[in-house]
Amino acid sequence: EKIVSKSSGRIEAILVKDKSIVPKNTTLAIIENTANYKDVFLLKSIVDAYNVNDPKKDFPFALLKNSQLGEIESAYAVFQKDYQADKLNEDLRPFEVENRAQVSEKVQIKERLEILQQQKVINESELQLQKNEIARFETLFNKGIISAQEMEAKKLTYLQAQKSYKSLLSSISQLRSSLIDNTKSSQSSHINSTKEEVNLGRSMAQSFYQLKKVIKDWELAYTLKTSISGVVTFLQVWNENQTINVGDNVFSIIPDAKNGFVGKVKAPALNSGKIKVGQKVNIRLANFPDREFGVLRGKIQNISLVPDKDGNLLLDIALPNGLETSYKKRIVFQQEMKGSAEIVTEDLRLIERILYQFKSIFEQV
Repeated sequence: EKIVSKSSGRIEAILVKDKSIVPKNTTLAIIENTANYKDVFLLKSIVDAYNVNDPKKDFPFALLKNSQLGEIESAYAVFQKDYQADKLNEDLRPFEVENRAQVSEKVQIKERLEILQQQKVINESELQLQKNEIARFETLFNKGIISAQEMEAKKLTYLQAQKSYKSLLSSISQLRSSLIDNTKSSQSSHINSTKEEVNLGRSMAQSFYQLKKVIKDWELAYTLKTSISGVVTFLQVWNENQTINVGDNVFSIIPDAKNGFVGKVKAPALNSGKIKVGQKVNIRLANFPDREFGVLRGKIQNISLVPDKDGNLLLDIALPNGLETSYKKRIVFQQEMKGSAEIVTEDLRLIERILYQFKSIFEQV
């Protein structure tokens, strides 16, 4: 595997030694940028371990105090803001405070309403008594026992009592309306509380995944990493502070032989119908004459479903014996070893041998 630079700049740090064995996904070097790569690595390790869907787990912002994150800073700040907003809502529960106030108000309204209902019963009894008294006064007035002035005074007292009663009914009606409004407000607060909780949680999750994406983009731009394990070889870099350009082959990774090899074969479409998975393949390497070294033995492991742009089928050749030849000689692995493949095919009549010229690149499985 060749590690190609995706950015131009100065090599800030080389994290491995030439010819050392590195595991898969190892960062080999850092291209200079506005971030402190150690801070970014710390942030990445925290983000990878953090479960945004676990509300009980706190994000350790204190560990990243005074960190230099460069291009990642903006996404980190947005996530921190959304995280703190969600936590404040969870801790303070502002809608619960409002809900408790509404519950208390509802209790008070019901108490006042109960008092007015009792007062209404009393007023109705008083009105009935006053109405009976007026009837008696009218009898006395008709007999000339009391004066018109006394009769009018008694009626005025009754009218004032009726006025007070109607005012009481109006107060009862207003309290009932207030009780309905209180119930609506309580329901609305509950809905708003749920919406706020969902929105804050969604915003935090979105900013968290955006932060992960920005970290990944930073890695792609400014880190040189290997996707396979093997021995690292320095190609166009020798020390820190050296300048590299986009597209430079900076490192090469030679796969660990214990994991096996796969040969890549391009076979022309001619007679390709006879090629099948499992067929034996003899491989002759261009730099290792078969008369002296023998051939590598392999089997077809996979056949591409469609040909490439040149009409060739792409074959994967497994090498059960690795780079050991038919003469029991072990070939030293080199990048992009080329040669030709002889595929042994069968039909109902005889065993044929079809020769295919190809460029063989051995890769780690």
